[in-house]
Amino acid sequence: MYKWMRQIGMPMPKLLRYERYCFVAPHPDDIELGAGGTAARLKAMGKHVTYIIATDGRYGGAAPDMPPEEVVRLRIEETKAAAAYLGVDEVVLLGFCESGWYDQNELKKQIALAIAKAKPDIIFTVDHLVPTELHPDHRRVGLAVSDAFIHLNNHHYMKELGGEIPGRPIAGIAYWFTNRPNRYIRTTKYFKQQMGALALHASQMNQAEPYGGGEKTVGGMFRLMVMMRSLRYGLRRCALQAEAFRVLGISHTHVMPEVGEHTWFGNY
Repeated sequence: MYKWMRQIGMPMPKLLRYERYCFVAPHPDDIELGAGGTAARLKAMGKHVTYIIATDGRYGGAAPDMPPEEVVRLRIEETKAAAAYLGVDEVVLLGFCESGWYDQNELKKQIALAIAKAKPDIIFTVDHLVPTELHPDHRRVGLAVSDAFIHLNNHHYMKELGGEIPGRPIAGIAYWFTNRPNRYIRTTKYFKQQMGALALHASQMNQAEPYGGGEKTVGGMFRLMVMMRSLRYGLRRCALQAEAFRVLGISHTHVMPEVGEHTWFGNY
């Protein structure tokens, strides 16, 4: 009875029923890898979508002898091309050095300011609480976005931060690359578009796969991973392909441990 009352009194946000969305990623290709189908679907529905990319991607992909500054330039071009392919409205590049060489408080501040300027109804980001996630950028960016989400609805905090105050409360946060999904978005019609956007991150996708040898590439491994994951999530939700998220509404994010006691499923 208590769980039923909690679901009625504090329902999860309906992810597709809003107008403005913000995707915050640690690296240039993370959105296409984990939530590209969702971004494509939102744009097909006429929604406003902003990308915020936290780090410069200097250590990902490209040839080993390419200077990091050249890798950064290349990955900026790829990020903008992939976002344009999906129809994304705005791309914000924060430019923090990849692999955790930055101050966490400064990261949180810049992410909060960028999100506030975008004025989203829903924030998407990577799940920093996955036990097997060891990449420092994923852990630190996911945490920074979570911290920002808590404070963005506080007018006094944003005033002291020197940023814009969102015009309306941010309704929820949705984590991709999660091991505890409670919401699924069907992406069957947008899977081909997602793969096309992912292919535009050529410096990452075309590098040699370090464990496979031969002619295998990282891109081949990533494409297979995305396909298998989308099929698995799709089967759970009566679709050919889907993407999964751990979703929290603003009322679930403080002194509410009961929210984690069970999974609230949902289809879109």
